[in-house]
Amino acid sequence: MATTKVKLRLNQQQLELIDNTIKAGESNSRDDLVRRALREFAKARLPAAEEDK
Repeated sequence: MATTKVKLRLNQQQLELIDNTIKAGESNSRDDLVRRALREFAKARLPAAEEDK
């Protein structure tokens, strides 16, 4: 698996939503939650992009 650095800029509301999600037990940390979101996004979007080639 390739490694790519991603830099996010989140506003206060977005950070609060992430923190609330962690408090609800959906993830262990902000890092883990962002990685999960990116994996799910890629899984949903990348196969469709491959078909367009």
